[in-house]
Amino acid sequence: MLSLSKEKILKYFGRFFFLVTGFLVLFGSLVLTGLKIMANEKKENNLRGIPIEYIDEKDGEKIKKIYKVPESKVGPEDIKYPIKKIRDNLWIELSQIPKDKSEVCLLIADKRLFETVELIKKGEKEDLIIKTLNESISHLKEAKKILSEENKKDIEISKVNQQIDQAGLAYEDIVKSLNYKNEEINKTINELKEWNQKNNEEKEKEE
Repeated sequence: MLSLSKEKILKYFGRFFFLVTGFLVLFGSLVLTGLKIMANEKKENNLRGIPIEYIDEKDGEKIKKIYKVPESKVGPEDIKYPIKKIRDNLWIELSQIPKDKSEVCLLIADKRLFETVELIKKGEKEDLIIKTLNESISHLKEAKKILSEENKKDIEISKVNQQIDQAGLAYEDIVKSLNYKNEEINKTINELKEWNQKNNEEKEKEE
């Protein structure tokens, strides 16, 4: 049985350590670069360019509307998706200002919504569709929660808060418009409806 000398073991361990360190530094650099690019695109209003059509039904009248989301090039069915999720979570953690953190959560929620729609179009597995949709709703609610302790009278905070409320209403109608018959999806629709009603009641109290 062959055995490696202590020197060789240390040599191999050293190479492995430097490779891992190099990968982490490179990955971290890419995450920070992506965060800066995202911030610049947000300023230029170029983040959300993909339209999702849905039906808003009120008082028996059906109105066709559009909610714009960012494109997601790597979907949940892709082998590289776990790396993307790590990057997304790092984006949230690296955003120190509550307003920025909330906006990143909303952006990721919109990406997951786009991915959900694409999964349904492709006829992907039901479990994957539901999991992606639930992640979308989770990030949407987190975006709202982050701003819960902030001053709603602040103009910038108010804008983001309003954007989240509008997203919640759009999400509810979008999921309904998908016509995807499933008990879990119906449960999600009801949860969104209750969440939207709660947000509306809180808004009325503030006014």
